[in-house]
Amino acid sequence: MKKRMKITTKLLLLSLIFPSICFSQTKWNSKKYNYNIEIPQGFSESKAVGSNVDFKATKGLSSIVVVVKTIPNEYSSYTIWDMLGDLETFGAEWELGAKEYMDNPQFLKYGKTNLSNLETFWYDYTTDNPKLYSKNYQTKKGNKLYTITLTCPNSEYSYYSSVWFRFKDKMKIE
Repeated sequence: MKKRMKITTKLLLLSLIFPSICFSQTKWNSKKYNYNIEIPQGFSESKAVGSNVDFKATKGLSSIVVVVKTIPNEYSSYTIWDMLGDLETFGAEWELGAKEYMDNPQFLKYGKTNLSNLETFWYDYTTDNPKLYSKNYQTKKGNKLYTITLTCPNSEYSYYSSVWFRFKDKMKIE
């Protein structure tokens, strides 16, 4: 019992002295689209399925998906706000279109933020069967449109909101 306590105490001390060794995140770099991310602990890279899906990681029902779309050169000088159009009607229009692909999509809220020093639009939504909570970020650099969707079970959003915040904060688009 004493030996076990000594080992536990040593591990605890090591984690305090060298937190990056004990609790490090995995870095992932997209050479194709010039961005890098930090994959949250416990998430595993999954096969990216779908056109323009560059990265996907999962942990149970939770997921991170990064989609990168190349837009025509004539739109490369447009801002993300030019491309989105009227934000006042965005939620209702999104819900209407999402009903074709999702069970009971509910647009919750939206706002503006920065992701890798780029102006970014975000919105949150929920779906049923299973009950999921998603946070979506859309940003643009040059002729690339980046869409990052972070999803978790609705009942676990309180926990995952800090994970998603760190993910967004650590993403770098070069």
